[in-house]
Amino acid sequence: MSFLKSETIKNEINPFTENAIGVFMKDPVSIVKFLEEIKSFPSRIRDAIYWENFTTYIFRVYDYDEEKSMLVDKYKKKLSEMLAENTPNEDSDYTGNTNRLRENVKRLIKLLADAETTPKAVYYANLTRAALNDLITRDKFFKLCKCVSELTEEDICLFINNITRTQTATIKDDLDFIDDFRSVGLLKEVSDGFSYTSRAFELLKYGLKYEDNIKIPAEIQERVMVGPGMLGSIEDEVLTVKRS
Repeated sequence: MSFLKSETIKNEINPFTENAIGVFMKDPVSIVKFLEEIKSFPSRIRDAIYWENFTTYIFRVYDYDEEKSMLVDKYKKKLSEMLAENTPNEDSDYTGNTNRLRENVKRLIKLLADAETTPKAVYYANLTRAALNDLITRDKFFKLCKCVSELTEEDICLFINNITRTQTATIKDDLDFIDDFRSVGLLKEVSDGFSYTSRAFELLKYGLKYEDNIKIPAEIQERVMVGPGMLGSIEDEVLTVKRS
């Protein structure tokens, strides 16, 4: 019997999904129930790596009461409101979009499922906490999560070391990581080289080093913009180099 045709699987998928949504809402009971379901039914997840990533994420976002043996919903309904794209204006009578809630929960689950290492789950949890504390917006949260997902663990370690050392200074050497970091918006072209973007410092502060009280520089170098009027001079420079 195929997986998709199994009536047992069909009957259990819906409550499993509902409990998954409950994890990101205001129901600590659903969180514990969902964790128990994953452990008792490992075929629902790709492998043990996902289980480790998910539990790491949950216990980093929520507090655990050892006396009551339960997760404490510290942020009440803030996470569900963020994922449902709810408005902060309570007078508007808008309670969020359930379809957006489902889609955003799926995005979070996908991020955790694709995380190659446990530290990435920690980074996602850090970014979640930053969003729940109104330090970053929902849009910024998903953009920074995208940076984490696109970089390897080696890239992230290199990024932490390099941005800590370089700060806002110009990177003039043609280093291997430049293209990788530019592709996710962490580096931009400036005069005489490249420099780290605001997004790069936000990723460091809110995702990679959330507990370290990282300071974002007040002044960050401006991006070099190439307009239509500048193309002629650039072409002339290229021709000059070729002739020489």
